[in-house]
Amino acid sequence: MTPPTVAVQTRNKPENPPIQEPANSPLAEASVDTISVETRFGAMDFNRDSMITMPRGLLGYADYREFGLAAMPDPKLGQFMVLQSLTDADLSFVVAPLNPDGETIETNDINDACEALSIDPLKSATLLVVSTRRIGNVTQISVNLRAPIIVDTQAQQAWQQVLLNSRYPVRQVIASANHDED
Repeated sequence: MTPPTVAVQTRNKPENPPIQEPANSPLAEASVDTISVETRFGAMDFNRDSMITMPRGLLGYADYREFGLAAMPDPKLGQFMVLQSLTDADLSFVVAPLNPDGETIETNDINDACEALSIDPLKSATLLVVSTRRIGNVTQISVNLRAPIIVDTQAQQAWQQVLLNSRYPVRQVIASANHDED
């Protein structure tokens, strides 16, 4: 038996067709202006006006184009954010904002990426996709420096852009922890 559906619709934007979601879906409408998503991090609300559109999606996830960006619910993880799909509650990415004053990625390489995307670098933000992997009794947290997400903060659009400079690794370890074997 198919569960009943609920139309999630944006007011004042008639060009957007309604999204049909089952009534018991983890994607639900909290109000006209927000979308509530039951994420792997718990329930999160995203403002529709702050939605980030990714015209090409993320690498490997081209069909997912609407995302919300939120702080991690755990204050101990304040340096990270959640990039949550607004069309699939099971799809989210942990990201880290790039410190523009840091030396992780050279400013000229970010500027080149912005130019390739026709984004004013002064109206952009850069996010790094975070991943964890366990190797034996060591867990590593790394960021992808080779393909950052460049956000046009004015247009609220983003692209994952592979940088032309090949010196940046796909896995730059930023932390690791040893675990006792059980």
